[in-house]
Amino acid sequence: MKNLNYCYRCGRELVKRTDEGRERYYCENCSDFVYRNSVPVAGVFVVKDDQVVLIKRGGEPHKGKWSYPAGYLEYDEKPEDGAVRELEEETGLKADENCLKLVATIQLEHPDKYVVGNAYAVHHQNVEGKLEPGDDAVDADFWELDKMRSRVEEMESPKIIDAAEDAVKLVHRSG
Repeated sequence: MKNLNYCYRCGRELVKRTDEGRERYYCENCSDFVYRNSVPVAGVFVVKDDQVVLIKRGGEPHKGKWSYPAGYLEYDEKPEDGAVRELEEETGLKADENCLKLVATIQLEHPDKYVVGNAYAVHHQNVEGKLEPGDDAVDADFWELDKMRSRVEEMESPKIIDAAEDAVKLVHRSG
């Protein structure tokens, strides 16, 4: 994880101070802490039998790795709306936000930040469109859970596999 060096407000060099029992970055010029909060993302596991749709990332971070279709939320966007938007941008598939079921919250480390992803599940029968990579995805395909486990080094994180398993179970239980 990269260090913060300068205040985003005034450009002065930051120091470290203890606040609420944690070492944090502090700007002596602004007399304020500069927090490193996780960045929210949202995405969707489209489930068909024991398979989920994954995309191969075309850009950093984790270029070339497989992940679930997800992305950063806009500042005024509900997670469900962002998940549906990212699914369509990255796979061409359209889902109704009312069909989504929250399956997991995944924290992933990127080079300069942590992201917290709301991962939703939807049955493939509740999506429209043709599966094809778009936006920053260079490939999109259905992956079986066993294939994901056997090729874990190709995944963005093993946490993706755990969430995919939960998505499959949730969709199967809900019919």
